[in-house]
Amino acid sequence: MYLFLDSSFYIQVGLLNEDLTWAHHELVQNKKGSHVLHSIIYSALSEKGIKVDDLKGIFLANGPGSYTGIRVAEGISQVLEMEGMPVYSFYNFEVPAFCQIEEYDFFSEAFKGEVFHYQYKGGEEKFSLIKEETFKEMDHSSDHSYHLDGEVLEVNLSRMYDLFKPHSVDIFSRVLKRAKHLPPYYYRPEEKEFNMPKGR
Repeated sequence: MYLFLDSSFYIQVGLLNEDLTWAHHELVQNKKGSHVLHSIIYSALSEKGIKVDDLKGIFLANGPGSYTGIRVAEGISQVLEMEGMPVYSFYNFEVPAFCQIEEYDFFSEAFKGEVFHYQYKGGEEKFSLIKEETFKEMDHSSDHSYHLDGEVLEVNLSRMYDLFKPHSVDIFSRVLKRAKHLPPYYYRPEEKEFNMPKGR
């Protein structure tokens, strides 16, 4: 089995069979993941009668998100990786493409009056931070305008969490084939997030 972790917005924890179908999946709408993630993992493993050492690897959704949110699941993955467990990571904005959706937008509130915008069209990607006012003025009527939980600044979008359960094989087969532990994807570079001079 594989363990799946995501703390970039809410908490997602899953166990995947070797054929990449779900043996267990849960979404916990709690943004204080450091308080609950360890116990959720322990309960999921116990329910299936397996130990951490029995796992073949970890699938990790490594952003985009805030420093605090992403570091929870990334930290656990790094510890297990040091013990020899492979980590296969991806970014949440890739999920619709893995599900063979050829054109879409992904949005996430990036704080500081900005919204993260990822656009995928014809195999090409665009990344930007846009002002909240700009986001609210955009046309979001398309079914292919996504946010993880389906709402940004009271604007309803398609709920991307709903793609994970029916498309586990599509998503995780691509992540497994890529076989990389990608670095966390934060909304901003560290020096911008914390107003630090470069090189510190």
